[in-house]
Amino acid sequence: MYELSLRTPSAAGLAAPPIWIDPRFMLAVGELHQLEALQLLCHKGEQLVAVLPLYEKKNLGLRRLICPMSAYYQGLWFSWEEEREPNRNLLDELKVSGEVASFLKDRYKRMQFNLAPHNQDVRGFTWQGLKAVPYYTFTHFSSEELHILKDERKKLRAARQQEYRLVEEFRPEEFIALLKDLYDRKQKRLGVSYAAFQKWMERLQNEDLLSQFNLLDRDRIVSTNLVLGGKNDSRGYSIMRSTRPRDLKSGASALHSLLLVDMLRHRFAGLDFCGANYPEVARFKAALGFKLELFFKITG
Repeated sequence: MYELSLRTPSAAGLAAPPIWIDPRFMLAVGELHQLEALQLLCHKGEQLVAVLPLYEKKNLGLRRLICPMSAYYQGLWFSWEEEREPNRNLLDELKVSGEVASFLKDRYKRMQFNLAPHNQDVRGFTWQGLKAVPYYTFTHFSSEELHILKDERKKLRAARQQEYRLVEEFRPEEFIALLKDLYDRKQKRLGVSYAAFQKWMERLQNEDLLSQFNLLDRDRIVSTNLVLGGKNDSRGYSIMRSTRPRDLKSGASALHSLLLVDMLRHRFAGLDFCGANYPEVARFKAALGFKLELFFKITG
């Protein structure tokens, strides 16, 4: 019933691709991590009904499916006619995901990739013997009201007294400097060179797929944030932030989050803060009133 095929990332047949399957994004990710980027296409006759972005690495003739740091979600993206009944979509998506899982098992000895939050039904993968591990993220939708905890409101009042202001301005060198400082403090590695990551930022910013938002004290950046998302995305993705330690204590990051939500409410219907899987981060985002969402990591 369904025909599966692979191709180099292309916009052919994709009317308005979200960023995770946008060929410009996929090729940039592949180059950054030295992986082969591919689109797995699922056709029903002449109709393209689903796309899954893949990033593979070959070693000694064996293929592995990788979840690269710069592509937070991969996701199985479906395209059905608007008038279709929801239960028909449910049944067809289950069938497609099962055939996709079987295809991946035949091609890869090892695999790891993140589905997107809209992929809540993972039975097609687990019934094929793959594992679906639950992960979490926090999202805010512009139509919803925030309910902020008392202690965070206190930090916000302190931050507002500093007269910080949020601006959208691309200053990649300063972002990289603050990012490096953050990873050095945490004694962690980014996984790619900072020069290569800056080149990736510049490439996506030139394609209008990435924006930088800076919280300023006068002209000095005290907190900086990258957001992925283009004109085809109803949801923006806040993938990285670094805040100076002294300003972090004064509530700068909390204020940055709320000002970012307000600034982007007319650009995106929702803003995904990309993560809720470390205790301190999860507590911070929950205290600001963001909505907890589930997504799955598929492994095998």
